[in-house]
This record gives sequence, structure tokens and C-alpha cells, in this order.
Amino acid sequence: MRRYVIRGVTVVTPTYVLRRGYVAIEDDTIVGVGREPSRGFEGFDEVSLEGYVVGPGFVDTHTHGALGIDLSTASPSEVEELSRRLPRFGVTSFIPTSVALPREALRAFCRSVVSAGGVPGGARVAGVHLEGPYINPVRAGAQNPSNMREASLEEFGELLAECGGLLRAITVAPEVRGVRELISYAVSKGVVVQVGHTDATYSEVEEAVVLGASKATHLYNAMSTFHHRSPGAALALLRARDVYLELIVDFVHVAPEVVDFTIDYASYRRVVLVSDSIAAAGMPDGRYRLGDIEVEVVGGIARTVDTKALAGSTLTMDRAFANVVSLNYSLAEAFYMSSLAPALSLGLTWRLGIGAIRPGFKADMVVLDPKDLSIAATIVGGTAGYVREDLKHLLT
Repeated sequence: MRRYVIRGVTVVTPTYVLRRGYVAIEDDTIVGVGREPSRGFEGFDEVSLEGYVVGPGFVDTHTHGALGIDLSTASPSEVEELSRRLPRFGVTSFIPTSVALPREALRAFCRSVVSAGGVPGGARVAGVHLEGPYINPVRAGAQNPSNMREASLEEFGELLAECGGLLRAITVAPEVRGVRELISYAVSKGVVVQVGHTDATYSEVEEAVVLGASKATHLYNAMSTFHHRSPGAALALLRARDVYLELIVDFVHVAPEVVDFTIDYASYRRVVLVSDSIAAAGMPDGRYRLGDIEVEVVGGIARTVDTKALAGSTLTMDRAFANVVSLNYSLAEAFYMSSLAPALSLGLTWRLGIGAIRPGFKADMVVLDPKDLSIAATIVGGTAGYVREDLKHLLT
């Protein structure tokens, strides 16, 4: 068991930013947080990171892959490989997310994620998100319309069983036949229902929220938008005060002014930064797969080869974090949107003890360089998953 105290850092907690603070870690758990001088940690190794910023690790609740790995079709070993490599972007937990696929392919996706083993220092696989298949072909985006279908409680039950208790969320379109019944059933099983890829009216989304839907899938993208005579899904989700709102903050999917408006209107406490990344994230321009769709990346922007629709993103969570900070949101607000709100939105905060720097929580942290807020180190469960070369003598 390793016991150590990170000292002399700016610590971003859910309630306060502690200048010249410390974080004490025992095994995989945070056992102390406060201002210097630290007391009561005799026998702990001391790691001095004077001037650096320490905050909770990023929790990416919507990713289709990265670094050449497409999670929709990945093997368990590929899921493990992605887990091993994601800490370089500050990610300490992630939710592998499928696209709409045929029935057996979705079952195989669930089996693959569940079969992946834990990787020491690797980003934690915190569950499964099914983005479809009960969504609207009219708002297919980069997904294959032929894989979209009416909701089936029988199929959903099979997927629930295949996920072995790891199914955290499902994205649905409220107007699709059978979805009303599925929302109630999914919520009763502890699965978060997200609204997305939908052409629903304001009132149809309102009804879905009343039934238990509690999160928006990439707000504004692939959904009916606002018109003063026809308020659509986006406005209904914005106005539902207890609904979390995913935002892809790459400034391609949503303009900076709209990101700013959304955070100001809904409050940062409801906004969940997601990557919606595909296999092309962290890779050069070229051709990639998103499930059974071919995608071309030009200038870092991914579009389907056939329809030229935006196809997920090449965004990484460290860039999403930096982009929000560039809009003049504070470090505390940016960490909330990239760590605590994502964890809260899927019930992971207390289920897994992640999303915040707090005694009793997992020792999942990012260390940021104060000069440019780049990732200097990422610690997952007390183990260094990524460390910049100049800090390796301190953290490995």
C-alpha cells in the first residue's frame, strides 16, 4: 500500500479552491484534503508539486472511441488499451458509448465492455451508454438509419442482462413508438434515460421528462431546434431544471456564443462536458469507422463520407476543459462541468466515489500545469496513469 501527500498545490474541491493546499492518498482513496500545513500524515511520502493545480479527473460519459479504437466494435483487449491510454487526456473514468446497431451487434458491444478487465492506472470503465437504437431516422446524424427501430422491452431486457449491471444510460427519441413505456421501465431499473436524435415537439419532450428522462444527449445536435412558433426538443430540455445537458465544446458542434448562453441560462451545475469522440480522436486526418459508418476527418472535423454529416468529434476532454476556461469560466466551474456534473448525471458520484476531490472518494485526479492548464499528470485510484517526463521522478 502506498501512502503519500501531494503538497503545495492549488486544490479544486466542489466547494472551495484551496490555495497552497494538500491532498493525502492512501492506497486508492483520498484520506485528507486541506490547506497547508498538512497534519496527521506521519509515515506518508511527500510529493511537492508547488504551484500546480490539482482537480478531479475528467469523467467522459459519452465517447465512441479514440486513438484508433472504435468502441462500438472493439474487443475487450481494445477497450483495455483505450483505458490504458485515455489518462493522457486527463480522463480517469469513461462510459463506452455505442451507436445504433443490429440487435446481436449491440449485445456483442455490451459483452465486450463487460469483459474488459481493469488496468492499473488506466481510466476506469464506469458503465455503458447505448446511443440508440430507439431513435429517429429523421435526426440520424452520423448513425445508420437502417439500425433504428421501435422500442422493444424484450430487446432492452436482453441488453440489460448482457451489460451485467453496467448499463448506465440509453439515448431515446420520445416520439418513437414504444419509447414512453421504455422510459418508465428503464428508470425503474436504475438506467438513466437521455433524450437525443429526436424530432420531438416541445410537449413530447416535456412528457418524456415527466416520465423520468433526465439528460440531454449532445444538446442542440441531432434534435429539433427552437423556433418562436415551434419550440422543439432543445428548448424543452433547456427549461427542464433537473435535466443534465451534454455539450460538445469543440466550437464546431456548438458555437462559443451558444455554449456561453447555455451555461449562463442553465447554470454550470447542469452542464456535462462530453467528447463524443470517435476513433479519430488523437489521430491524424484520414478515414475511420463509427460502427458501420465510414467517416472522413479533414482539419480535425469528422464527417460521414456519404452524407457529410458531423460524425462525432475528435475532441478530447482536456481540450473541452480548456475551451470552457477560454470563455472565462473559472477553474472550479470548468472542473464541475468536466468531472462532478458528469458523475452526478449518471449516479456515479456515490455509486463509485468519483467526480470530486473529497475524503472517502477515489484518488482520481489531474495535475495541471499552471502556465497553460495542460495535463502534467493523471492519477487513477492513487496510481499514476500518465505523468509528464519532468515529473516522473516524483509520481512514479
